[in-house]
Amino acid sequence: MPPSIRVLLLCTALLSCTGFLLCAGPALAQSESPATRFIPLQLIIGDRWNGEHSITYPVGSFTEGVDQRGASTWVGPRQWVHPKTGTTLTVYDRSRGGRNPAVQIFAVRDDRAAIGRVADNRFGITACDQEAKYPLGPWAKGETRSFEYTCWYGDRPQAKITTLTIHEIDFVHDGREHCLKEEWILRDRDDPRIIDHRIYIFAPGRGVVREWQIP
Repeated sequence: MPPSIRVLLLCTALLSCTGFLLCAGPALAQSESPATRFIPLQLIIGDRWNGEHSITYPVGSFTEGVDQRGASTWVGPRQWVHPKTGTTLTVYDRSRGGRNPAVQIFAVRDDRAAIGRVADNRFGITACDQEAKYPLGPWAKGETRSFEYTCWYGDRPQAKITTLTIHEIDFVHDGREHCLKEEWILRDRDDPRIIDHRIYIFAPGRGVVREWQIP
């Protein structure tokens, strides 16, 4: 059978079995992971994906598969007016209980390269605009991007920077295929000190399945 036919059959099988189309030419037919990947919103929140390379918004309630802490649940989408910019956004509510409870609102950035918080009930945050927390769209293994954005603490704006790095673009974690491993670093723009530093692992249909903080 010609190599191009073998790749086509493998791509079709992957899409039907996993909901993820991750083929990248003949290299995948040799069981090699692709160097690049389109990251859909479905991978982040824990829904199935049909392989379409566009950011679409699943409807419903989605509970993450993480088991070492209280799992977060995403609910949405809905329309929400940003209290500082006045912009109407398509958002998801994300909340969790346990020892580190949180009530948050997430929106996709204008450049569609990531999704991040626009509200958080912790840390004195009133609202944020254009945060990048989890990657979306085309990314490559080993790629690092930094994003500037603003959070408000009452009426006081604070410029911030998040840095996202893709450590693994498509790997097997705990028996689950096609997982993604991301590093996230948070700083104030004018201060080199790290505020928060975490690693996240996502699995298809499960969302976050592992998270840990780097001291």
